[in-house]
Amino acid sequence: MTDRRRRVRAARRIAVFGPAAIVVVIGALSYGALRRSIDMRDLVGATRSVLQTSTSLLTALLDAETGERGYLLTRDTTFLAPYRGATPRIDSLLSQLRSLTRSDPVQQARLDTLSLRAHQRVAALANAIDQMQSGRTDVAVGVVAHGPGKELMDDVRRLVADVDGSEEQLLLERQRDEESSKSLVSGLLILGTLVASLLALLVNRNFDRALSDRREALDDARSANELLQAQAIELEHQAEAAQAAAADAEQATDSAQRALRSAEASERRAERLQVATEALSGALSRAEVAKLIVDEAMAALGAQSGALAALEEDRLCFVAVRNFSATRVGDVVPLDERRPLPTAVRTGNPVVLTGRDAIRERFPAIVAAHAADGIEAVAAFPMETGGRVLGGLLVRFATPRVLGVVDRSFMGAMSRIAAESFDRARLFDAERDARSAAEAANRAKAAFLASMSHELRTPLQAALGFAQLMRSGLYGPVTDEQADVLGRVERSQTHLAHLIDDILDFARLEAGRVRITLEPVPISQVFADVTPIVAPQADAKRVTLEVPPISDRLRATADRHRLEQILINVIGNAIKFTPDGGTVRVDCLHDGDGNVTIRVRDTGVGIPADRLQSIFDPFVQVDSEFTRTASGAGLGLSISRDLARLMGGELVVESTLGVGSTFSLSLRAADVEPTAT
Repeated sequence: MTDRRRRVRAARRIAVFGPAAIVVVIGALSYGALRRSIDMRDLVGATRSVLQTSTSLLTALLDAETGERGYLLTRDTTFLAPYRGATPRIDSLLSQLRSLTRSDPVQQARLDTLSLRAHQRVAALANAIDQMQSGRTDVAVGVVAHGPGKELMDDVRRLVADVDGSEEQLLLERQRDEESSKSLVSGLLILGTLVASLLALLVNRNFDRALSDRREALDDARSANELLQAQAIELEHQAEAAQAAAADAEQATDSAQRALRSAEASERRAERLQVATEALSGALSRAEVAKLIVDEAMAALGAQSGALAALEEDRLCFVAVRNFSATRVGDVVPLDERRPLPTAVRTGNPVVLTGRDAIRERFPAIVAAHAADGIEAVAAFPMETGGRVLGGLLVRFATPRVLGVVDRSFMGAMSRIAAESFDRARLFDAERDARSAAEAANRAKAAFLASMSHELRTPLQAALGFAQLMRSGLYGPVTDEQADVLGRVERSQTHLAHLIDDILDFARLEAGRVRITLEPVPISQVFADVTPIVAPQADAKRVTLEVPPISDRLRATADRHRLEQILINVIGNAIKFTPDGGTVRVDCLHDGDGNVTIRVRDTGVGIPADRLQSIFDPFVQVDSEFTRTASGAGLGLSISRDLARLMGGELVVESTLGVGSTFSLSLRAADVEPTAT
């Protein structure tokens, strides 16, 4: 029972937290991929900036060179303008290139050389201009014709080409990375959409039963919504009629505005009903239901305070309280007390007090308490479902308030939803209490079986010992007839002791007190220990017992004592239910998938298909012509399967009626190479 509860709890936790975890993981992956795509886009932009800047640098040098040559040819200083503008621009462009390629040491080395050549070229241009300005025209022309200018510009072009080549290659790589990132983002978005759809389907299926219980509440919400829509349509018609009246245009405008506000309020209340219904689908306790109902009612009606009380015999117990100075959760009020909420619950009719005068007239005893809280109006509604009143819902207002048809309909729907949710919470609590009682009964049963089996074992062992002593002749000579009778007594007592052992094991398994020690167990040694135990039984029935030799390397992860107990039970059953002259074969194989399977095959009468699963139930035996006379309590197979599962394995059966049965025990293999026999 403990394992079953753990599996149920694990399933519930997976159903609740699994979808959220998957959505978070997909969201994180999508964010990472999007972030990487943005980074790749920025890197592509930076690479393109490097290409543009290097081109601008080369253009600036050419502009400076053009200005110098124009000045040398014409001696017109206006030609020096491009030269003078290019000089500071060259430094700025070089600085930009260094900043853009600061993470690339190869490009930085090229820029060092490029900066040197660019400044050398600018210096050569400046020298020629200075010579011309000093009147040494021949020298200036010689500097241009025979100076290092051409070689420097060739170096500059080569270096710019190297920079551009590297950046263009880097641009291609980054563009591919950018496209890859975009594809990854798209794939993750598609995957996220598919996973979200699957999660929505799974969640809807998991909550289908809960939603079926709330269909009636949804029908009430739809009815209220249809009523509100009909009223909104009516108000729209009234507004249109008012707008059509030219003589009363201002009054028509005011009426339309009021109609719009009323329609919006109706829509908000319908949304509140929908939200409350959806929220209550996951609320199981009365406290959760009460808080949700009070909060939604206060928000929809604009109330200052609110409370919800449950009917308990002849009094009301407050389950949820909002903004009350003198009332707390857990306070009780007699049902016959003259207050709005008890009156509404007692009579089954709403109590609506639109102002202080109405409060003073009907309930003078509560005027002082309401005045202390600044209350001007009160509305109380009974919570009724199926003709039964389960409690009441109360809201209070800080200003005088008249509840119209829409407001009353909304509060009635909220009260019905609260009553139905309270009823479901009561059923949930009753089911939980019943389950706890059943589990306690199972534990008591297991404890009783264990105690009784232990008490029976002691006198049986004593009787068996005395019978053996008598048959040994300790108390005097024993005739052959007496020895035969004493032998029968010993066999019967031994059989009864085995039955008690089965009951003890069954009780321990039921109570969860069986200890399992898992270790690598050689299957060949287990077969060697079990065969001598079951062989006499096979010989007595003239049944051939076949146990082929297997490799010593074949090992299973198991508790050796419990594994031998399972095999003795299964092989003994096979021999017991196999007619004289039949065959029982025991073999073992490693399936290569991490499992060791021990198979016990017999040529018995077989098991009907409709009994294949029930034979593993406690105290069940198959009824056939060969098994009617077989002794036993019907616990061996049940105990064997439970022990197999405790060791992380499984015991299953395949059978053909009239041909025989095969029992297969699967266990996790120890770390050995796959071997089969």
